[in-house]
Amino acid sequence: MAKLFYDHLIVIEEITAVLDAHEMTKEEREQLLATIDETLYHHVLDVILTHLPREHHETFLEKLSEYPHHPKLLEFIKEKTIVDIEKEIIKTADKIKKKILKDIEELKQ
Repeated sequence: MAKLFYDHLIVIEEITAVLDAHEMTKEEREQLLATIDETLYHHVLDVILTHLPREHHETFLEKLSEYPHHPKLLEFIKEKTIVDIEKEIIKTADKIKKKILKDIEELKQ
């Protein structure tokens, strides 16, 4: 899981705590966390591209590709959007985390 510019906005400890309560191999846990990380990544990108004006998509994606961890990337998005993009990212991540936790709970039963 590479460090990304929005990592400080998304806390996944509640998911890792639930996973820790289940018996699984280290490899299974790592694979599951990678899938969760990828799912969150795709949803965050969707939120950003939904709110970022189309004329800035290419620049954003180039910067993301080159420096995915750089905090100035979030500054760029905040300058170009009219919504509170941090709040939108957090809201989306929370919704996805709840869905993941629900799915884990259903698998236990």
